[in-house]
Amino acid sequence: MPAISRLGQLLLLSAFFSSGLYAGPYIGLAPAIIQIKTDTGKTRPVMVDMRLGYALDAHRLELAAMVPVSDDDLNGLVTEVPSSTSVFYRYTTNLRSTLNIDFILGYSQTEIDAAYIQPPNFNETFSGVSFGIGFEEALKSLPQLKFKFDYIKLYRGDQLDIDVFSLGVRYEF
Repeated sequence: MPAISRLGQLLLLSAFFSSGLYAGPYIGLAPAIIQIKTDTGKTRPVMVDMRLGYALDAHRLELAAMVPVSDDDLNGLVTEVPSSTSVFYRYTTNLRSTLNIDFILGYSQTEIDAAYIQPPNFNETFSGVSFGIGFEEALKSLPQLKFKFDYIKLYRGDQLDIDVFSLGVRYEF
């Protein structure tokens, strides 16, 4: 039995440390729209999405932080997202192509401020499992620079869904 477990360990290590295409840190920056959808409507505050990550072949770990640019208004209810932070695991398919597809799984925490013209104000933090899909296209002349699009569901509840759409760049060091 120990030979089988050693063989399994060797296969697992070889999958992670094979002669891969890329291993190292990266940074991403993108404008983003957070869509907050309820039964009565939806708002779309604008954010700046900043990411720090580390890639090892098809596997990436990311820390994401979003800060507000502008709020949104729905029938007099002003909605703002003061902050949204996440930790993501990304699995990239088709590494040999210039166009890659990422499957994203993580944990997110999003703070929402909402207020009518007069108080009382509403402030709540929503956290939970997040998931999504991303697309990246590398430049042929500068392969470290990638253009990316992500759609991620940050929160899904009974009466509230929080999604983010971002379109930006990622640079590998």
